[in-house]
Amino acid sequence: MAMIEYVGEEHNGNSPPILQLSHLGSPEIRNRLDIEDTSSYSGIRISMLKGSISEEVAAAVLQFCAGGSTSGACLSLMHCDLGSGTDCEQRMFDLSNERRVRESEKVWAEKLKRDSSKEKEFAVAAEKKRKGQAGIDSAVERLSVMNTQLADLEELKLQTSWYTLFNQLQATSCNSIRKLELSNCDLHATGLGMLTQVLLDLEHRAEGEKVSWLTLDGNDLADIGMGVLASFLRLSKEIEVLQVRNVGITEQGVSELVAGLASNRSLRLLDMRSNGLCNTDTAKAAISGVQRFNKVTQILL
Repeated sequence: MAMIEYVGEEHNGNSPPILQLSHLGSPEIRNRLDIEDTSSYSGIRISMLKGSISEEVAAAVLQFCAGGSTSGACLSLMHCDLGSGTDCEQRMFDLSNERRVRESEKVWAEKLKRDSSKEKEFAVAAEKKRKGQAGIDSAVERLSVMNTQLADLEELKLQTSWYTLFNQLQATSCNSIRKLELSNCDLHATGLGMLTQVLLDLEHRAEGEKVSWLTLDGNDLADIGMGVLASFLRLSKEIEVLQVRNVGITEQGVSELVAGLASNRSLRLLDMRSNGLCNTDTAKAAISGVQRFNKVTQILL
């Protein structure tokens, strides 16, 4: 497995070291980057970040990485709180899911109302029309409330560190990051949704590196985050290593995640170890089923 060789970020002696920045705030990080020689490093590891990541610093970090290794840089944020510190992400996730359900209910109610005109009996037609209109009114009322709530949450999202970082990654004209480590960053499935969309966008660009190594260890992604990652695996043609150790998933999450491997041809390693909530026998059965279609990916449980 050639990609495994890339693990040695401190590297194998052939590549420059990674710049280590610990217990610093955004201003101090910016100052360090100004005085360091970018060509001397193959990436940056920021740990125990003080405060949040500013847009300026996120852009500076990515620019610094771009000036180093020509074979792709490593960007690592370990034990850096990128979350909102509130239930903003969970509320956005729940409301977005409910909105899809309400929109489906509205479509069904509109069809019921339309079909009422096909009924020959007046009483039956009138009842169908009444139920259809009631369903439409109920869905429209709830959707209006949810849209207002989601708009308020979107404002909060724009202030989070995860949004700032992922937005800057997408805005970069030519990506240089090959390995992205986001261990213990307080990420949620909501942020994961944006991250995976950004990574797929980078894959579709003609120029720049593609992120082939993604580490998400220690984030409370739970089972709800595995659907997001499964969708990513189905679409990605570049991801080679995915680490989701200790992310709070059960056998249900394992089953959902590995289902994304059925059509994936790029992933070489899926590391799901240290998920103590998972029933091992059930999870192994799901893995065995998927491995009939995917004999390339090594799966660690």
